[in-house]
Amino acid sequence: MTRSPQVALWPLLLGNFVIGTGVMAPAGLITELTAAFAVDVAAVGSLIAWGGALLCVQAPIVAFATSRLDRRILLAGALLLFAAGHLASACAGTFHALLAIRLVMIVAVACFTPQAASAVALFVPPERRAGAIAFIFLGWSLASALGLPLVNLLGSLAGWRTPFVLLAAVGLLTALAVLATLPAGLKPHPLSPGAWFRALASRRIWRLLVVSGLLVAGQNLQYPYIVVLLQARLAPDPPTTSALLAVFGLASILGTTLASRVVNRIGARRTANGFLAVVLTGMSLWLTAPASVALTVLALLVWGLGVSPSIAAQQARLVEANPAAASASVSLNTSIVYLGQASGALAGGHLLVRGQTTVAATLTLALLALALGLSLVPRHRLRSGGGAAGHFH
Repeated sequence: MTRSPQVALWPLLLGNFVIGTGVMAPAGLITELTAAFAVDVAAVGSLIAWGGALLCVQAPIVAFATSRLDRRILLAGALLLFAAGHLASACAGTFHALLAIRLVMIVAVACFTPQAASAVALFVPPERRAGAIAFIFLGWSLASALGLPLVNLLGSLAGWRTPFVLLAAVGLLTALAVLATLPAGLKPHPLSPGAWFRALASRRIWRLLVVSGLLVAGQNLQYPYIVVLLQARLAPDPPTTSALLAVFGLASILGTTLASRVVNRIGARRTANGFLAVVLTGMSLWLTAPASVALTVLALLVWGLGVSPSIAAQQARLVEANPAAASASVSLNTSIVYLGQASGALAGGHLLVRGQTTVAATLTLALLALALGLSLVPRHRLRSGGGAAGHFH
């Protein structure tokens, strides 16, 4: 039976929703987890940070080790592992057990998000590829708009274990949808060690990787602790907190939808630069606005508008550069993204516990400004050999 490429994109979007919600779940449950396990917010932040550190190593290894596997089987298997990990998380009796479970299941994240993007390059026509990648990345935006607020609300009403059980159920259903809709026999081009070396030797590729890392590190100084920061700023009740989180996520959906429509017309480079500027503007508002609900909503709207599109556009730039090496380049980007997540979350947690919020704010803005500056470097300044790099836009 022939499967429609457009239909196959929807389960990949939903898979990113499940993955994104699960990765960010500790941020939404930070109050409940600190109370349940008698730990501080930095410890809960480490559930995100140590997973990110492990993903930094796992992503390229997984891409190389699974390069000959059918993408349909690989992606469905990753979602099944993620579902099983969340079911086990709901049964965890100690904080260290919960951390260990998350570190085991995190390999599913190393598989799914980068390999879903590279799989799109195998069954979507080149002229629609960048838009399709931006479309499936809407799943991460939905995770911010719906997943994290629901996790936060359910955790406050029904306890922290309930969201993990629901994530397990949705992960299982999504795995079945991937099996039913993704074309069979999708295998990326074999990746030799030489191809990895040539990619890593390219200054163009390193420029994009560094931009991704700085962008994510800067935001993760703040985002994993957004519930705590909102409580300190506005002292909202649980429904209001969830609504504010939803504002951020809905803006992310709007931004990603806009990016998916314009990227094929103006190119991934211009799209990425535009949304990087939006992120920097929104973060500036978030860090400098007085304790006002209206100004907080405005800051979350602008910040959220740029966060997912800027990362998705970075992936599209890598895939456009060399579709044959997309599995490797996107995995390297994922590795750097999670390194940024780990370093940002760890630093942000320690600074927050020590009351050094001004230092955290200054570092956040500096990293984001540097990311935008590097992304704006003209292409002719980065002319170098790099057969694996292809051409960047």
